[in-house]
Amino acid sequence: MPPRIPRASVGNARHSKPLNSQIRPRQRHFTSSPAVADAAPAADTNLDRHALSEALLEIQKNAASFVNISRLQLALRGLEQTEGDETIRIAILGLADGGASLKQAKELLRLVLADPLKEEEEWERSLTRSDDIGKPLLVRVGGNEGEVVEQSGRLVHELNVVSPMFHGHKLEILILEMDPPTEDATHSFEEAVLVPTIEIPTSSSRRYTPVTTPVHRTFILGQGVMGAASLLSYPLNANSETVGGAVNLRLPNGESLPIQTIDIATGKEALSTFRKSVDNAISYEHQWFSSGIPQIIDWMKSGTSMTQGTIKEPVLRLIQSVIQNANNNLDAERSRQLAQVLSTRASPTEIIALQKTLTTWAERAHTELRDQLDIAFGGHRWRKLGWWKLFWRVDDVSMLTSDILARKFLTEAEEEIIFLAGRIEESGVHGVGAPPLQTLKTRDDAPKPVEEPSSGVPPPNLRDLIVVESDDDLPEKIKPRPWPLHIPITRAFLSDTTVPALQALAQKLVLQTLSTSSVSSALAGLMYASSLSTTLYEAGAVAALGIVWSMRRMQNKWETARKYWEGEVREEGRKAVRNIETIVGENLKEAEMDRGLDPAAEQELERARAAIKAAEVIIR
Repeated sequence: MPPRIPRASVGNARHSKPLNSQIRPRQRHFTSSPAVADAAPAADTNLDRHALSEALLEIQKNAASFVNISRLQLALRGLEQTEGDETIRIAILGLADGGASLKQAKELLRLVLADPLKEEEEWERSLTRSDDIGKPLLVRVGGNEGEVVEQSGRLVHELNVVSPMFHGHKLEILILEMDPPTEDATHSFEEAVLVPTIEIPTSSSRRYTPVTTPVHRTFILGQGVMGAASLLSYPLNANSETVGGAVNLRLPNGESLPIQTIDIATGKEALSTFRKSVDNAISYEHQWFSSGIPQIIDWMKSGTSMTQGTIKEPVLRLIQSVIQNANNNLDAERSRQLAQVLSTRASPTEIIALQKTLTTWAERAHTELRDQLDIAFGGHRWRKLGWWKLFWRVDDVSMLTSDILARKFLTEAEEEIIFLAGRIEESGVHGVGAPPLQTLKTRDDAPKPVEEPSSGVPPPNLRDLIVVESDDDLPEKIKPRPWPLHIPITRAFLSDTTVPALQALAQKLVLQTLSTSSVSSALAGLMYASSLSTTLYEAGAVAALGIVWSMRRMQNKWETARKYWEGEVREEGRKAVRNIETIVGENLKEAEMDRGLDPAAEQELERARAAIKAAEVIIR
């Protein structure tokens, strides 16, 4: 509201009553007004500014992802200033409509700050200069009068203005063009308009860098009917103390809108009329109140005047808003993480069903291992490797044993566990896949069930019968897969270690048998030829003894090796099934017990909550 005109300054006055009693300004009806509507927060005279500043720094350190850093820095800046004399930054945003609203916003600011008792000042002309009308502007109220500060090569102009209306309020007013978001979420809208963005040119190539400029309050100005339509989509009545708005539109008498309307042209005419002559004071006051600009002045002045020993209301509101928004963001993030955990992890009912399916699979796998290997080791192909057939089938040992492993060693169980692993992964339980092997030697490091120690003699090892080369240089054959790889790893282990050993043993036994038989036959022939007393019967007995002994030795060793290989295949298959059942079962059990957040994420949220809670305790 403009300063009251002294009666002594009005010549030829014909009335003895004050102007306010003579002229009743026309009051407009507003359903949403930026005037003070909300209860102001209680200013705490005992507020520990240093402790509060430290608490906000802790929020910046431990809860940076849940707070708007720009607004937090503005709050810290306010706490660093003298209590009761903090600088209040207000943004006047003109809607993005080609510069029309921005032009009217600068004109509105000129009318708000202008001194009607003075002629038009230099800063007024600088404010509405035509070549700078579309550029952002920062006005500091209370600096050196008329001083214009322009940063070279930048679009942001700084203008220092002395206004009797805002003497001692210490304001920074930012004027720029912006198109706020139209989302329904009030929080997102306030964050956008309270942290407007200025595009600063970075080089001569006309590229711009967005720079956020947080403010304590924001006033949104629209122009004409389109501006009114845009303002109606914004939640201006949610927090009118912090975010206000109006449309520059002249309405017919008696008409109103659900948003505040002002008439900048009428206010401009009123100021010009009074500056022409103080005799026009009555007309000036009538037009001035009719324009609606005094309500904008009241909104800007509310809580910004200098106070003694208490923090300014906008600074306190900013700090409370930063803390509250951080708390809301923290709760939202925790809810999001919990929802994600619950949506990606299996329910208890699903886990119980999967555990039953795993038990059924293990039973079927053990049955398949027993039945299929019984068929394989009792079949025609395995009988082809009888000890007496080795002389013409010794080269088929590797082929026939590998074929048994490929066809009869848990083939159906392997397919079923792949399907079961897919169901488990789909339910949200992860980690059932076995880690990839770098070489087959790591198969010996696979987890094995605990076995009871046996007091008897340990069974023979196939490696004790024949030395096998080290498998350290075996190539990689098993690629990582998202399912347990114990069965293919065991099959590869048997194929690459025991099968070559069995093949080598067969070749060795055949060679030893033929050698022994040949030596005994040669010895018998030598005895018969060198001695006349040696009969043919005696020489034949010596040859037969050597042949029978070598054959018997070959039979015993080969049949022992075959039986041991059969047992080893069965045992390794049983271990593979038990390992899969153990590992998958443990994963399901862990998933059933673990229904909370990740410990690291939980710890981070707790640190952020502790920092926010400490600030809340101080600000109360």
